[in-house]
Amino acid sequence: MIAMSQTSHLPRMSFSNLWVNNSTDSRDDSLPITTSPSPSHYDIVSDEQWYIVQVVNGVVLCGLVSLFGVASNIINIVVFVRQGFQDSMNISLMGLALSDLCSLVTMIWISICVNPLFYLSKLPFEPRDIMHLTGAMPHYLFVKIATFITAFITFERCLCIAAPLKVKTIITPVRTKIIIISIYITMSILLIPFCLGSRLEWVFDFTVNATVLKTTYTAERELLEAITYLTQGVFTTTLSFVFVICCTIVLVVKLNSKTKWRQATVAKGDRAAEGVGVKDQKVVKMVTFIAVIFIVCSLPPTILFFYMLFDTNFRIDGAYPNLYLVIWSSSYLAETVNSSVNIFVYLKMSSKYRAVFMKTFLNKE
Repeated sequence: MIAMSQTSHLPRMSFSNLWVNNSTDSRDDSLPITTSPSPSHYDIVSDEQWYIVQVVNGVVLCGLVSLFGVASNIINIVVFVRQGFQDSMNISLMGLALSDLCSLVTMIWISICVNPLFYLSKLPFEPRDIMHLTGAMPHYLFVKIATFITAFITFERCLCIAAPLKVKTIITPVRTKIIIISIYITMSILLIPFCLGSRLEWVFDFTVNATVLKTTYTAERELLEAITYLTQGVFTTTLSFVFVICCTIVLVVKLNSKTKWRQATVAKGDRAAEGVGVKDQKVVKMVTFIAVIFIVCSLPPTILFFYMLFDTNFRIDGAYPNLYLVIWSSSYLAETVNSSVNIFVYLKMSSKYRAVFMKTFLNKE
């Protein structure tokens, strides 16, 4: 997730600011977890409270949920591979599982970096300093990829209901593969400006009298991060979120109308129409459930991105830095949950997935 600080001219974005303030080296044994608020302000959350939230939320909850999510998405990938990729929906779900897996692996690394037992150890690098390039940035990338794949899946199901006779010719397996790969490539390209403003270098640290791995920044960092924040943090987040909401509403409305029509047809005694659309409706229900989970978990960060545009005090060096960090860490947890729970949806709502899962992992038909 992206967090924002401020320069004299431009809003500045820093992935690392979600957890810590990287403007100074923090290798001492104190708790430099966050920037102290200005003496003229009173932070609602104290340093001690933020430290507890960081450990409980960032280390324990996010760490444990991420471990479960990694295992569940590996299971999803195995099942989808065994099912084959003749169906475009399997290809999309495979792309979603892969992006969720990568986002959770990076989340585990973030949880390790904010663990006091780790960052207070004598290491040849400052974990919380390099975390934004090695953990938070790739985590954000894969979260955005999963977001757009979810949007594509909901759109494909909308077409399936709106034009059931044409959808197979519009959304083919080959086109689906091209779209999924294009999402991965496009979202990676959009993060290039941020990468150009930051890099990892070995620097001699006089406080520890040793050469350590640190994050260094170019002179154009402020402009490049501002561009990334506007394109990735605001535009793509809002676009994908609104698109998924619209598609989900269409799915729910169309699904209800189709169900009523099928019930009315059956009531008239037309047995030939009794099974019309049953399989597609089951898939629509599953996709709708996935979309609803995404909407609920993505709502907090989407609101925060917009709020940060209008409230200059809501930032890492603003009036309430600890409150800012607590809220953003909760958004991290919501994203982690969203990437981890799809296996329950598949097991509950997909008989084909359930059959392959039982045969593969439990050796049962």
